[in-house]
Amino acid sequence: MVSRILIVGHGKAGRALGGDAKSRGAIVVGFLDDASTDPAVLGTLADVNSVIASHAVDVVYFAIPSVDAKTVRDFINTVESDQVELAILPRTYDIIIRDTVNIGDLTDVDVLDLVGRQPVRHDLLTAQQFIAGKRIMVTGAAGSIGSHLVRQLSTMGAAQIVCVDWWENGTFFLKQELAAHDNVDYRIADIKSTPRMQQLFAEFRPDIVFHAAAYKHVPLMQDNPVEAVNNNVWGSLNLMTLAIEHGVSNFVYVSTDKAVNPVNVMGATKRLAELVMLSLSPDSSKTTFNAVRFGNVIESNGSVMQIFRDQIAKKSSLTVTHPDVMRFFMTIDEASQLIIQSALLGAHGEIFVLDMGEPVRILDLATSLVRAVDPSLQIEIIGLRPGEKMFEELSYEPTAVDPTRNDKIFIVRDSDHAGGADFLRSITDLLEQTIAYSVGDDQLVARLREYGFAIQPTRAA
Repeated sequence: MVSRILIVGHGKAGRALGGDAKSRGAIVVGFLDDASTDPAVLGTLADVNSVIASHAVDVVYFAIPSVDAKTVRDFINTVESDQVELAILPRTYDIIIRDTVNIGDLTDVDVLDLVGRQPVRHDLLTAQQFIAGKRIMVTGAAGSIGSHLVRQLSTMGAAQIVCVDWWENGTFFLKQELAAHDNVDYRIADIKSTPRMQQLFAEFRPDIVFHAAAYKHVPLMQDNPVEAVNNNVWGSLNLMTLAIEHGVSNFVYVSTDKAVNPVNVMGATKRLAELVMLSLSPDSSKTTFNAVRFGNVIESNGSVMQIFRDQIAKKSSLTVTHPDVMRFFMTIDEASQLIIQSALLGAHGEIFVLDMGEPVRILDLATSLVRAVDPSLQIEIIGLRPGEKMFEELSYEPTAVDPTRNDKIFIVRDSDHAGGADFLRSITDLLEQTIAYSVGDDQLVARLREYGFAIQPTRAA
């Protein structure tokens, strides 16, 4: 049976897709577009149901790769017929910048297509000039963000990249994937070990350190606060101190939106590490410290995207914690490029955020997924998890941000919350107790609250 195809979007991508479909024997009945008046355009996006009915459409291809996610979700929810196959051109960098596309570029409508904003494209040429010839250390290199960062850096002319992680399996697979890159080295190491990290700093003499290693899962860290502090705070202080000692020129700390007004242990540890960085910056004449905050990365390990995809594959209910919970989202490409840009743009002690656009209501996302992928699936409201916020923030004072020469990246002004010598003495005292395991979980949470954090109780409490 010959497919009768309706293409949404009469731009370059839509027309190229139509030509490719025709060359494969399909019938392209026409296009939908809100702007074009070409004779091949049968109506606007709002006319989709009448056009499907009047032209006996079997397949709808959504081919506007630069469109925002809300338009995609609204269009999907408009389509009334469950008998029509729906596919979408992914809004990835390579698709947006290409002159032509074909059917092979299409994917089934899935999580990434429904939540992604229009991707922010950064000045990669300038970044490449900055990275070229440098020796670089990436911690947490086997993780989702760290590994993607390594993949990008490996193509930017770095003299050497050392991938540091304690996760043996992840490091093994990254090494297999990048086997053709002879400028990448792999070291199994724990960032909490001063002797081991001292050894690696001396061996590789990095010019730039991208510190992405962290424990990040909110409910799990809520149950394990001592380990969260040891890894996220002590591990960061350890690396920053060694960076100063070894004359590293740039140190970029990968933070999170959960560091703003934290209500959970994980967010508190990330904010404490930001304050450690701000406290060390004035005394580091050779090392420029920067931090970068962003929201949920849609392809990272354990993200809601990954959970939804797994649930759809198993045909189980999609779980949403609360009907009104909202999150910012960004692609892993944007996250890794933002990290690189932070080293390029940063002056002493600056914290960067990306223009994240509007937050997405998770229930709306789940509803769109069910509608587009499998209407038989149910949505289950399971309640907020320990330490989980309804809404995330990117800065303490939303108006206290300054522009950079990249119009999508902003500098956060958190000067009123900066640390200092007294803070460093206090945090060192706390870390002596956590490293020695001489403080209990409840005691530790009480100590975290003394820093002004409204930490919710752990499950144990």
